[in-house]
Formats: sequence, C-alpha cells, structure tokens
Amino acid sequence: MDRPAARIARITLLLAACGDPPAPGDEQASTGGDATSSTSTTAPAPTSEAGSDPAEGSGTGGATTGTTAPLGCAFETVAERGYFTADAGPSGVQLTDCGEDRWYFAAASESTLEITLTRTDGARITGVVAYPDEADVWSDAITAPFLSDSLPATIVFPVPRSGEFALHVDTDDDDAHATYDLAIRCILGCGRETTRFPIVLVHGWTGWDAVGPLTYFYNVADELESLGYPVHVVQLDPYNSSNVRAGQLADQLDDVLPLMRARKVDLLGHSQGGIDSRAAISTYGYGDRVSALITIGSPHRGTFIADAGLGLAPGPLEDVAGLLLNFLGAVTAQEKSDAIASFESLSEANMVGTFNPANPDDERVQYISYTGRTCDALDFLDPDLACQDLVDPLIGWSYDILKQFRGPNDGLVTVDSAKWGNYRGEMIADHIDEVGQVLGVTDPKFDHLGFYRARARELADEQH
Repeated sequence: MDRPAARIARITLLLAACGDPPAPGDEQASTGGDATSSTSTTAPAPTSEAGSDPAEGSGTGGATTGTTAPLGCAFETVAERGYFTADAGPSGVQLTDCGEDRWYFAAASESTLEITLTRTDGARITGVVAYPDEADVWSDAITAPFLSDSLPATIVFPVPRSGEFALHVDTDDDDAHATYDLAIRCILGCGRETTRFPIVLVHGWTGWDAVGPLTYFYNVADELESLGYPVHVVQLDPYNSSNVRAGQLADQLDDVLPLMRARKVDLLGHSQGGIDSRAAISTYGYGDRVSALITIGSPHRGTFIADAGLGLAPGPLEDVAGLLLNFLGAVTAQEKSDAIASFESLSEANMVGTFNPANPDDERVQYISYTGRTCDALDFLDPDLACQDLVDPLIGWSYDILKQFRGPNDGLVTVDSAKWGNYRGEMIADHIDEVGQVLGVTDPKFDHLGFYRARARELADEQH
C-alpha cells in the first residue's frame, strides 16, 4: 500500500477506535517552483501530518512532534534534527522510526544550491525543501520531492529568498529502517551572504528623521540587503515609554515573521531600541520568536541624563529637560509628553529598580551588547584616556554631565550601562556616530557600515 493510502487507512482505524477526528491543520497556498532531480520522483511523496515549534540546535537528536498513530507505531512524529551547513552535512543518519526528519539550512537570495540526498542503507527515502513556517510541507513545498533508492538524488535549488529553509526526509515504508547522508553545495552566487533569521533594526529616540533627513540607521539596511541579508526596519513612536514602544515592536514582528517566511528574527536595537527589544522578548513573550538580540549604546541600567531631565538628579544642573527636548526635536505638547515618558522609562531608578527585575533575560535568546566611547577636546590632552573620538557638538553638553557624574560614555549612555549579556566591546563612536549620523559623517576611524556588516556576519557565523 502506498504511503498516502496507508495513512488514510490508519486514520480510519483511529476514528473507529477513538471517535473524534483529529483537528484539521491550517492550509497555505503553494509557493510553487519545481527543482530537477537526478532520480525518478514519480513515487508518492510522504505526507507530513505533524506541526510543531521546532527545537533548536544541531546533531542527530531533537524534539519530536505529531499525533497520528500508524499501524505498528505508537505515534507519527516529526523529529527536529537541527541545523547544518555546506561545510558539515549530516552523514550516516538513521531516519526516525515511524516519522520523518526535519533539518534546517540557510541560503542567500540570488544564489543556487545543489542539494544531494543519499540513501546509505535500508528503505528508499524522499526529500523535499520547504519554507520553515510551512504547515503542509509535502503539498506546498518549494521543490518537487526527490527520491534516493539505489542512486543519490540531487536537485538544483534556485534560492527564492534569503534565510532559513527546512529540508524534510521520509520513507514510504513505515516498517522499514533507512539511513542517509545530506550535502549542500553552492554552484551560483556563492559570494552572497545571509543569516538564518531576518535582521530587524529597532531605532532609538527620534526614529527616522529628527537626527538626520534620511533613515535612522544611515544606509545600513541597503548595505546589508546588497550583500544578501534579509533585513526589516520597524518604525516605533519617535519617543514614548519602552512598554508602549515594545508593544508596537511586538505587533510589527507579527507581520514580519509571515512576510519573510521565518520562524524567528534577530533584533538589533540602538539606544532605547535595545530596551524596547528586551521588553518585547520578556514582557510580551516573544522569546520563542527571537534568536539573538544585539544592543548598541542601550542604557540597560538607565542614563543619568534622563534622571537629570526629570529633576531626579542631585546637585545644581542646568535645565536638562529643555536641552533634551531641544535635542529630540519635540515641539508639540503631545511630543513633549511622550518624550518625558521616554525619560521616565530610561531613568536609572526605573531601569534598575523596575524594568530589569520585570524583564529577565530569556534563556532561548542570546544577548549581545556593544557601546561607543567618546571624549571632549580637553580629554585628548590626557594620554591615559586614550581618546580616539571627538564628541559631536549636538551632545557635548550631555557628555560633560555624564563624565562628571558617571564616567566614560558615548554622549548619552555610559559604557557601564550599555553592557548587557555577552558584552563585546567599544566602538570609536559617540551615540550619534553609532548609527552613522549625521548623514554618514562619523569619526574617520569609525566605519559604521563596516561595523554593521561585521554584526551581520557575526550573527551568521553563530547560526542566528
């Protein structure tokens, strides 16, 4: 009996035994696109009946899911086998009994891969490539099924978009054992780059156009996309509390994930954007949809400048609130109100006493941090400070306040406050330079596009 017919018979037996039918799965429109195979693909394609939140990691083990019970098996399962690359394809893998294997790999748009599935022992096996969020992989896969029996099955796969893909392996004989090898080789567009998951850029204060007339992360998205990386830029309130902005981020992630056919994203947040990202992960429960968070110049322990702006800082200080509002470009009463809400969120008292306890790190997410460090003209006279960046006049006043009361800083956030999770060092940049502003003019020693290229490659190398 072929596989689909066998499953119908099994489900009929289950219905007779249990009474209630299984809940129907969601169906998605076919993504189309056939691939060519070196062996016949006329055998019936295995049918996936299990859906899951995939387990992470690599290797030959993993979590299993599924509820259909075939004859001779307790459950029909989908085994999460992990992630593999062209440098380390799995070999000698024993196919999961009474189920199928799901592997993950990443590929860049405008490239073409050669994928080879080789049965090494036992029953013949079939493979298919699908988007990782696909519910019915065997019906709505990207490629046609490719079958390996006495010969390897090789397909040519023109990559439709950058990011992660799922490769399913199954046999049409549930009672037979099988072992196999998998291999991927790039044959066209091999200089293209990608991460597994889309990179989502999360801005800080002012959003898109108050620091400069163009995008907040100056030309960063264009640069990364030109290399092949999947990038999305969110747009939050220019200034508001982190709780409000995190809710907006969460709502936009709900759109980004299906739009980019992804299971997870990598968040890259500058300044308050890093704090908003932490709240989206913890307060809003998006830890299962975020692989990594890189924060850049984010005030994880608050910024004394916000305290001063709220009148919470001790000692005689100028009208810091006025200076901050002028820097942010807040003009209307509503804008000023929203900016004050942002100051309250980022105050040292709130971040240390309220936000951090309420937003612990999620163990499923890797937290990485960077910060800039700058100096004023007088600092360059002190060789012990090893100054390399001259603070932008726009934030010279805040640099001086932080230097006096809190120590080394980037003009708005201290080095110590910006450290979170796996801290990976300083940039030769002030808070404005960190995103390539204004209009790409930064310290000559700091290449902001080079910095973001390195972060994308870092994420790719670490399988995010």
